[in-house]
Amino acid sequence: MMSPPASDAGGRLSSPFSAFRAAVLADHAAARAMRLRYPTDGPSMQVKGMLSAAVTQIGFQMLISVRLMRLARDLHLPGGAQIVSRVIRHLYGAEIHWNAEIAPGISIVHGNGLVISHSSVIGTNCLLFQHVTLGESMHALRRVVGSPTLGDGVQVMPGAVVLGPVHIGAGTKIGANAVVDDDVAPQSVVRSPARDVVARPGVQDVE
Repeated sequence: MMSPPASDAGGRLSSPFSAFRAAVLADHAAARAMRLRYPTDGPSMQVKGMLSAAVTQIGFQMLISVRLMRLARDLHLPGGAQIVSRVIRHLYGAEIHWNAEIAPGISIVHGNGLVISHSSVIGTNCLLFQHVTLGESMHALRRVVGSPTLGDGVQVMPGAVVLGPVHIGAGTKIGANAVVDDDVAPQSVVRSPARDVVARPGVQDVE
């Protein structure tokens, strides 16, 4: 099912092209904000202009592709959306459905192995790392099938899996390799299972 066309602040319908441009600008602004928040001396991580970022930053490249996929969908060109989806799959090893609701102004880091199901909803200022899965599943208790909704400002670290019709509250951070299948309150931290660290038997100390 296709969503209704986006509206501007005055209630007027905005064109798919305007929505595409606004989303790309917001994504670039989010990428710049993230680079400033986590500064580094590495040249590949420095704050860049949009053209430079589109060439050198894989996450921003992926988001431009996602916005193109959405543009095709909003122009009622489902074949075009599916083609862009396949291009994303082959270039980046990511599965992102064209019907997923991905708000403008998110960031993707690395991005390979990212999976976003067709009914997922991602709020603005979210941060997604590689090998994250936002997947459709049946909730174990509610017995309802659906996909995750991420509130604004949610961070999902590498390898985390979020399944089913669950709501992740705004500002939450989901740790690497965590598995989430129930709602999470805003401003929470979800840690992955702790692992025991023990000495290796028969190994002498290294001076």
